[in-house]
Amino acid sequence: MVACFRLRRLSNQLLYFLSCAFLAALAIPGAAAQYDTIVASNGEILQRLQDPNVAFINSNGTIIIYSLTTGEEIPQGLATDGSGSGFDACAIAWIVFSFMVGIPLLFLGIRGWRFTTAAAIGLAGALASWAVFVNTLDNLGVSDVALTIFVLSLFGLGFFLGALELSRVIGILILGTLGGLALGIRIVILRSGLLISDPSIFFVNWLIIGFCGFMCSVLVLWKQRVGVLNGCASTGSFLCALGVDLVTNQQSGMSRGLRYLMDRNRYHVVDNVFSGYSPPMTTVVILAVSIAITPAFAFAQHMAFKRPFWGVTTQYDLESLPPDDEELPQNEESAATATTSVVSSAMPETPISEKSPFPSDDEKKVNKVELPRTSR
Repeated sequence: MVACFRLRRLSNQLLYFLSCAFLAALAIPGAAAQYDTIVASNGEILQRLQDPNVAFINSNGTIIIYSLTTGEEIPQGLATDGSGSGFDACAIAWIVFSFMVGIPLLFLGIRGWRFTTAAAIGLAGALASWAVFVNTLDNLGVSDVALTIFVLSLFGLGFFLGALELSRVIGILILGTLGGLALGIRIVILRSGLLISDPSIFFVNWLIIGFCGFMCSVLVLWKQRVGVLNGCASTGSFLCALGVDLVTNQQSGMSRGLRYLMDRNRYHVVDNVFSGYSPPMTTVVILAVSIAITPAFAFAQHMAFKRPFWGVTTQYDLESLPPDDEELPQNEESAATATTSVVSSAMPETPISEKSPFPSDDEKKVNKVELPRTSR
C-alpha cells in the first residue's frame, strides 16, 4: 500500500513538472525572440523593439509594418484585452469578478476547501485562454463583450472541474504555482516599461516570473500547508489589487501592464510600442501594498484556522505527514497500542478469576435436584 501510494505520488509530480516544462518550452522562444528596429525615412534608428516577424519603417509620418519573410504589409489593430473602457459593462464585470474571487482567497482561502481548488483551476484556465486570445487575434479582433464572456465561461468550466474530488491534488499544485506567478508579475510591472525595460533582455522578465512560480510550486510539494497559505494570500491579494486598480485607474494601470507584458501579437505592435506602459503612481502604490500584505494575510489565516486545508485526510495527500505536521502512529501495532491505552484508561482493569468450563463436584451437589420417588 505504501509503495503504491508513493508511486502514485511520484507519477503525479512527474506529470506536473513535465507539463510545466512543456509550457516553458512554448513560452521562452517567444520571449527570447530576435529584435528589429524602427527606422525613419532618413535611415535614423528611432527605437529598438522585440518582434521576430516584422520590420518597422516610418514613412511620411505613418507607421508601416512589413513581414520579414513575405515582405507584405501587416495591418495593425487595437490591442484589446476584454477589460472594456472606463466603467462600461465589461469593466464592471472584471471588477466584480476580481473581488468575488480575490476576497475569499485572501481572507478564507485555507478554509475554502473545494472553493479554493476550484478557483485555482478556473483562474489558470482563464489566464491561459486570455493570453492565447490576445496573441492570436488578427487586426480586426473581437469585441470586449465576446472576449469577456468567453474567458469568464472558461473560468466557470474550470471552477466546476476544480470542485470535484479528483481535481484535489492538481488544484493544490496549481494554486501554489498561481501564487508564485502573481508575485512575479507584480514585481515585473512595478516599473515603467517593465522591470527589465531593455528589449535585448526582455526575456529576463519572464525568467523572474517563471522562477517565482516554480519555487512556489516546490513549496507546495515540500510543505503543503505553507504553500497553500502562500498561494491563497498571493493570488487573493493580486486579484484584489487588480479590482482596486480598475476602479482607480481604469485600463491605464495594471490592466495596461498585463497587456504590455503578455501581448506579443504582430497585429498589435504599433499599439503596444507607441502607447508603452507607464503606470500611474497610484498603481505602483497598489502593487507595492498588495505584495507587502501577502505574508501578513498568509500568517493571519494560519493562526485563525488550525484545521488541515482539506476536510478529510486520504491516501492521496501530497505529504506523508498531515498538513498540520502532526505525527501519525508509525505502524498498525503502535496504533493498536494507542487505542488500547485509551480504552484501558477509561475502563479500569478488574481481576478476573479463571474458571473451568466443567463444574466441580461441589457445584454438582448444589445444582443437583432430587425428584420425589413414587411407589409402584
